[in-house]
Amino acid sequence: MGSTTTDRSSFFADLAAEFLQHYRRGPRFIAVTGVAGADLPDAADALAEALRASGQEVERAHATAHATPDGLRADLVTPFRAASPDSVLVVDGPGLLGEGLRGLWNFSVWIEHDPERDADWSFVATGRKDPLGAPREVASVLFDDADPERPRRLFADSC
Repeated sequence: MGSTTTDRSSFFADLAAEFLQHYRRGPRFIAVTGVAGADLPDAADALAEALRASGQEVERAHATAHATPDGLRADLVTPFRAASPDSVLVVDGPGLLGEGLRGLWNFSVWIEHDPERDADWSFVATGRKDPLGAPREVASVLFDDADPERPRRLFADSC
């Protein structure tokens, strides 16, 4: 199967549970990024709320398109790590899985926005090569937000 669709609150609750299964303690960092047209702040807010509902302390931040690895480390990561020893920082912004930024995150979400996507989409099913390459390939989770009330989890692998 190429994708799964579920209601919004269940989708983000499941996403939070998946993250917490692997990252229970310590300062933890999540990147929410994706294609132009995807509502990154909305998805990051929904994930942060689901994490709070799971009993986590969560902070939110936004990174600009011009964010650099050194800038993010100095402005977000280092202060958060010092002030919040057992919390989650959810950061949204473009390009957060670009070269040099990937190593900052424990977990990452890549958001597509394609109202024309078939329900059984995958690169394997379509035989297409991934035109976006590495950012999408390294994300922990991929999903389509074309219908904000029913996000659709995407699977771009061949498993």
